[in-house]
Amino acid sequence: MKKITQPFLLFVFLIIPLLSLGQNRQLSGTVVAFDKFPIKNVTIRAKKAKTEIKTDDKGQFTITIAKKDVLQISESVFLDYSQKVSDKDDNLRINLIIRNNDRDMEKAVNEGFIKQEDLNYGLENLWIYNNEFSQFSDTYEAIRYALPESTIIIENGQKGIQLRGPKTVTGQNAALILVNGVIADDVTFVIPSTITSIRKLTSQQASLFGARGGNGVISIETK
Repeated sequence: MKKITQPFLLFVFLIIPLLSLGQNRQLSGTVVAFDKFPIKNVTIRAKKAKTEIKTDDKGQFTITIAKKDVLQISESVFLDYSQKVSDKDDNLRINLIIRNNDRDMEKAVNEGFIKQEDLNYGLENLWIYNNEFSQFSDTYEAIRYALPESTIIIENGQKGIQLRGPKTVTGQNAALILVNGVIADDVTFVIPSTITSIRKLTSQQASLFGARGGNGVISIETK
């Protein structure tokens, strides 16, 4: 076997990594909440390039990414964010959604991500941009997200949500769904971005609906 020459080794260890590095590029962007207020100190990661950077006081960042990279943000008070970057992307605007509960809202302020006055204004006037259900185009998918134990089913040619195993006295498996307290056989008319909460009623609450509540009852509230 021939000995590997020193010039060849130089090529392998120096030139090839440089060629790979040449495929990387810089990507800039801004991270906001309520589609308005800059979010600082958020860590942004490029999955393929294995780089990361924090946003500055204006919510801005510049990060090195690889070709067809994926940007990821995972902070405890926000919904996780992931986006595949195209070759055309050079300046992104990322709207993070603060988790919709008092503890995480308070934590977002205490950890310096957003100012209290900005949070208050956003909740009062720009709530639609901080709606975790706005990521869905289908209300049934939004229910599936809010209630992980649920399953989307088709029954009598219509979509429904199953909370429990197949059974029931009525011969049907779909849960009863309320929209703002009113029974709705079909919830496709509900726009996900207008939903403020989705919850499953307790067995005692569901029993108030008699046999119709036998498969469970889901309550949807909208703005």
